[in-house]
Amino acid sequence: KQWYQRRVRGGDFGRLRILLFADLKDYSIWSADQPQYGFQASFHDNSTYGSALNSGYFMSPGSVYKVDLRLKMEKREPPPGGNCNASLLFTTYGAYSEGACVMECKDRYLYEHCGCVNTVPPLNTKYQSCSLKRWAECGLNAYEKFRYRYQDPLLSTNICPCSSACEETYYEAQLSSSSLSPAYTEVVYDRVQKQLAEFSVPELGIIYNSSQAIMDNVLVVDVLFSSMVKSEIVQVVTYTSANLLGDIGGVLGLFLGASVFTIIEFFQLLFFSVSKHCFDRWSESDDEAQEESCKCKEIP
Repeated sequence: KQWYQRRVRGGDFGRLRILLFADLKDYSIWSADQPQYGFQASFHDNSTYGSALNSGYFMSPGSVYKVDLRLKMEKREPPPGGNCNASLLFTTYGAYSEGACVMECKDRYLYEHCGCVNTVPPLNTKYQSCSLKRWAECGLNAYEKFRYRYQDPLLSTNICPCSSACEETYYEAQLSSSSLSPAYTEVVYDRVQKQLAEFSVPELGIIYNSSQAIMDNVLVVDVLFSSMVKSEIVQVVTYTSANLLGDIGGVLGLFLGASVFTIIEFFQLLFFSVSKHCFDRWSESDDEAQEESCKCKEIP
């Protein structure tokens, strides 16, 4: 089910509270090599697809996180003044961004090596999701290779040459956290006791039947806007070719006494000098031709 909530005022009274259940007992033994557990969250504009591959915040169960968001918009200068690409507008993950470009590179790399992807993009055209067997045989290994090459500065430009977007909307987040209180876990357990039974698998030793299950698995996230003011960062070229010509003219005028009129007079002098030289040579040629014709007439 897709839904959204619109906030028109900032502060705690306009917050959005989210409860997440980690279900830690259902983790596989392969997750033992990871130092963290819980969730990795990223905050993004609704016109883009969120990805935690190159950004995000780690959030552990048993804690309450307060997330203060501030909306920002950045406009970059296209070439020759800047380095953004104005032709890149959309991707298979929505509006173009560097994060969406990286996700497309990841999908392309997995599809070329395994014929499938781990997550089908929202605007899918040809990709299909990997089965668990195919992911274990090929996908996971290819994904780790992609991550290694993408994190290497010398290899990332070859495997994923992503330029900056000329216009980008993003959220700047400030996080603070605190531990869940025992009293709150008791209240939450009474409310979600029936839902916890769906996560319990007694034959596998997975049983959630106390408030301790809330303390060990539940994560509370309060998302709010610290201010409804949107910050806009605009990249502007401050030194143009006109500035360069003005500086050159100022230096010439300071050290050589040159100005627009003296430059015009210089070209005028050059034109007249070349014209006079060419005219004199042409006149000499005519005089020589006349002398030769006279000599020819005097021959008997």
